[in-house]
Amino acid sequence: MTKSTFSPTDDQRAAYRDDGALCLRGIFCPAEVEILRDAVEDALRNPGPHATAFTSGDAGKFLADLFVTARIPAMRDILLGSPLGEIAAKLMESKRTRFFFDHLLVKEPGGANPTPWHQDAPYFTIEGVQCCGIWIALDDVTAENGAVEYLGGTHKDNVLYAPERFSGEGHYANSQLRPVPNVDAHREDFNILSWELAPGDCVLHHVRLLHGAPANSTKSGRRRGIATRWIGDDVVYRTRPEIPDNLTASLKDLAPDLELGKPFDHPLFPVVWESTGADS
Repeated sequence: MTKSTFSPTDDQRAAYRDDGALCLRGIFCPAEVEILRDAVEDALRNPGPHATAFTSGDAGKFLADLFVTARIPAMRDILLGSPLGEIAAKLMESKRTRFFFDHLLVKEPGGANPTPWHQDAPYFTIEGVQCCGIWIALDDVTAENGAVEYLGGTHKDNVLYAPERFSGEGHYANSQLRPVPNVDAHREDFNILSWELAPGDCVLHHVRLLHGAPANSTKSGRRRGIATRWIGDDVVYRTRPEIPDNLTASLKDLAPDLELGKPFDHPLFPVVWESTGADS
């Protein structure tokens, strides 16, 4: 487990509590970014069994892959050895953090597919709220090439929304949850947060925060990002009918002995940071 090095400021604690998202600059050094980029290119050349292309054709591809760390040790070593687990624990106010999974998201130039407005929680096989995503930028990120937008404060609404398909085909079947509101028709009604990022910067957000991203409309600027997920004390394994098949299939392949209602006590989900009592 990593040593304690992160002490959240009052502003960072307030941002996570009130907005549900905050930007963290320079978490990964250039050498680490290069290792992660190499891992991403390896994953794109050799996609995993549950990789997804949300677009058709060669132009403007929007690609995703899950559990890349399960087959590329270099990525796993960088992520698990980073301060992200400690950062997640202290902002979630959890006594310890497990690494949940990674989600590679690549938007190539010339795309027309935005990432729909969504929460992460309805896609995940979890029950509990001590879960956050930390999105790692591997390229310069701007509004033009797909910077993620977050609806500040929406994690406090105590509502779960039906998960949307990233292909733009609407929400998943069998969902008993209400549809995501039409954010784009009423953008002025929301506190929209977004940050331009340099490689190695990160954005952390609450599992119930509504967020989305525009298409990569540039002609040459790639947007490679790794969305990492971290879980705390109150999270247990739970399934629902509307959870996308690629996540549930991945878990059945990689951790078939998970028990419903029990913590993720499995080597795939290691504890990466634990409080000593003096560092919280």
